Amino acid sequence: MRTNRPIFLMHIMSVIVLLLGSIVTVQAADITALKAGAEAGQAEAQYSLGLAYESGEGVAQDDFEAVRWLRAAAERDYPPAALDLGWMLANGYGVSKDIDQAYFWFVRAAALGAEGAADQRDALARSLDTARRAQLAQEALSDLPVSLEPAAQAPALAVASDPVLQPGDTVDALLAQLNAGGGLDVLAKLRLLAKDGNIQARNVLGLALRRSTDPIDRAQGLDWLIAAAQNGLAAAQYNVAVALMYNARENPASGLDIRAVERWLDMAQAGSMPAPSDDYNAVAREFAARAGVKDAYRAAIQGSIGAYPELRELIRLKRQELAAQQDFLNRLGNTAPPSSGRIESTIIQ
Repeated sequence: MRTNRPIFLMHIMSVIVLLLGSIVTVQAADITALKAGAEAGQAEAQYSLGLAYESGEGVAQDDFEAVRWLRAAAERDYPPAALDLGWMLANGYGVSKDIDQAYFWFVRAAALGAEGAADQRDALARSLDTARRAQLAQEALSDLPVSLEPAAQAPALAVASDPVLQPGDTVDALLAQLNAGGGLDVLAKLRLLAKDGNIQARNVLGLALRRSTDPIDRAQGLDWLIAAAQNGLAAAQYNVAVALMYNARENPASGLDIRAVERWLDMAQAGSMPAPSDDYNAVAREFAARAGVKDAYRAAIQGSIGAYPELRELIRLKRQELAAQQDFLNRLGNTAPPSSGRIESTIIQ
């Protein structure tokens, strides 16, 4: 939850802890000192005590106590506490789920300089209408010695809920905007193209939605990927396989359908025809200009035909991961480490 590592790395670190039996604990003396400092009103101690209760390190795990101390520190304008309180509110841990208040604290945390708070704020913005966002932002910043910046008033991910496609709104152009930091307005235009049957738009939209931790977003993302995959786009077929594997890690009870994953990988392999050797380098040089993507592997999963060699390499690696994942699930009795639960931006990075 409180890390800059990608979610997948969080899984890997959890696996290492499970396999090695390495558990980091907080000493009783440390907890005693934290409690004394927290009761005395020290924001840093309050925050650290909240983390201890949230993780169960040195004390019995208790989300209610975690929220109590995170709130105490957040109300003293301790930046990371404001961010983590927003996270607890957004997910309903230790407190009733409250999107409005989560947004309030994310806005405030961003203004206080908490790392990653702006991303959390912008990702949550899609759940609120423009007027409500503006009101909450004003409330969150009213007593801070900072100006109400436009970004706090109208986050980049929260504009144009009902866009109109313009002549230049091609998939490549919208993908370039998305990779440059565009948000919900770009996704809404991609959705229009996807509904009109544009296969690549379906793939890109599906990728973006899959980056959200909102279950509805993620489910819709998989549906769009499958729609593109069924229309023969090799990149989408690969992305469906990846999504099925990820779902199995997140929800072990659902099981891992190895044959389904292998079928999608087989189709992706068959559909990723090699680019002619005489023009591949020229195509590769166009990635940044055509789609705002400088990394050929990212271009591959986003559907750039010139990146098919990279797509085939990704397929090969995914087959290895599939075998390792199934072996790991078998050894753990079909269990998997928990998700970080972090709210993610829908921007494809």
